[in-house]
Amino acid sequence: MAEIFLTGATGFVGRHLVPALLCEGHRLRCLARSAEKAKLLRALGCEVVLGDLRDLSSDPSPLTPLPRRGEGPRGAEVVIHLAGVHQGSPALIRRTNVEGTAQLVQIAQAQGVKKILYLSTVTAANRPAWPYAHSVWLAEQIIRQSALRFTILRCSVIVGPGDTFLGGILHMARHWPVVPIVGSGQTRFQPISVHDVVRCILRAISSDRYDNRVLTIGGPEMLSYEQIVTAALAALRIDKRVIHLPRRTTRLCVRALERLGVRTPFVPGYFLSHDHVASSVTLIEDEFGLRPQRLQEVLAAIIAGGVARPQRNLYC
Repeated sequence: MAEIFLTGATGFVGRHLVPALLCEGHRLRCLARSAEKAKLLRALGCEVVLGDLRDLSSDPSPLTPLPRRGEGPRGAEVVIHLAGVHQGSPALIRRTNVEGTAQLVQIAQAQGVKKILYLSTVTAANRPAWPYAHSVWLAEQIIRQSALRFTILRCSVIVGPGDTFLGGILHMARHWPVVPIVGSGQTRFQPISVHDVVRCILRAISSDRYDNRVLTIGGPEMLSYEQIVTAALAALRIDKRVIHLPRRTTRLCVRALERLGVRTPFVPGYFLSHDHVASSVTLIEDEFGLRPQRLQEVLAAIIAGGVARPQRNLYC
């Protein structure tokens, strides 16, 4: 069992990952930005560092857990880096995703960490015009050029109980008079269950087979956004009209509403015109020996009232 330092513990993936790691007997030290989030993590049995990814230097030894009774202090052996900013100004995105990652890697190297696992995205690219995708690509380069052993998991859109992607579609399907699709709706996704991502992380940190590798993972189906909407309506057994909205006009309207403080279900990812697909639909089976969940299974779990944190026996 490992001593693990975890960022993004209260995010979507983190909420599923934390109980799975604890179930396997790992000792967790988590970074939390607020006292409220820290309280939730401590209740689960985690140690907590109050702070921000952009200012880790405020703690002289953020990766070193408190010593157990009769033991000296032991530093983290593994860092799992989930935290990141997807929206906001380019400066905020860079400061968090790039500079924050650089600071984390620097401290990890100084404190003797052996390995880092970074949860990336299939959209990572050396394209400065795409602030988020570029920031994640830069973070990958920082990790790959460090002295740490690393595993980078590039994921397609991650779905499951508590996610905003499928959750937003299901909300619109249930409550809106029509279901809007921005643009043609033909952008392709390869939805991967959060439970499958968690299982991949668990295996990646426990075996050196995955060291110094970048693995692109996705679910077993490549689906257009419109096909995902259609599947959601079918799962809900709702017959509702679908309308297509002009991409540019919708983007301008959403930005104007956000400046007025009005939130919408649309996020920048919905406006991307490039595909979100992994290089192979069989990578999870080939590399991790897992049968990934299909979209229909994930939708059924969400609609049936799946909880934000999986049952312990999913992983134990």
